[in-house]
Amino acid sequence: MRPLIGIPCHAGLRADTARPIYGNNRSYVHAVEDAGGVPVLIPLLGDVSALSSLLPRLDGLLLSGGMDIQPHHYGETPHAMLGEVDPKLDELELALARWAEREDVPTLGICRGHQLLNVALGGSLYQDLAAQKPSDVRHPNWDKPRNTIAHEVRIEQNSRIAEILGTHEISANSLHHQAIKTPGRGVRITGYASDGIVEMLEVPAHQFMLGVQCHPEELYKDDPRWSRLFEAFVEACDNASVTQVVRTLNRVEHHLGASTR
Repeated sequence: MRPLIGIPCHAGLRADTARPIYGNNRSYVHAVEDAGGVPVLIPLLGDVSALSSLLPRLDGLLLSGGMDIQPHHYGETPHAMLGEVDPKLDELELALARWAEREDVPTLGICRGHQLLNVALGGSLYQDLAAQKPSDVRHPNWDKPRNTIAHEVRIEQNSRIAEILGTHEISANSLHHQAIKTPGRGVRITGYASDGIVEMLEVPAHQFMLGVQCHPEELYKDDPRWSRLFEAFVEACDNASVTQVVRTLNRVEHHLGASTR
């Protein structure tokens, strides 16, 4: 069976009716599907504890791009250039990220999701790069097509993502104005832009917990190296699914054996 991979939704309004909806960009769904996974969209529940009915069924978690994270989650007050935030989304995704870290569930963070993984593990962010870490690299390119290549990313030797992508340098798009400032607990920074801004992270103690600042879901059809990232992620989720089945069978066999004694 194909692994089930949770993707949290964002709150929004339909353009034609202004009706409240939950959703996410189709590119995330198709990137997971094309790599062999089954995407499961997770809405913003009124009671996050209700996730306990869903989470045991998931084999992986993809944390997508989106709005800014409330800075109080990493011990700071809002900067004047902080963008739009959503407290309910922060609550949902931080709960999911901490569950994934605790249960060793394969996780891929993209843009906001990359930053959120770092915050969930105790790290911090630059709230606005232009104001707090200016450079000659333009990181927010919201006025251009989402697959526009903005800069190169240098990838650290002996990193998991270098092994997956098969390279130590790769072209990336760039659609962000925030970035990782201090790494979280157990986080290894594995990719940088030429100005030193963090572009990739991984958590070596975890079976698969990687983050990328760019948007590979917009690039994988044009660059097969980015396809490998989604394929490796889905493969890790598939392995986790098999492990879960084996554990369930072992529990059943143990129960049956105990009942016949």
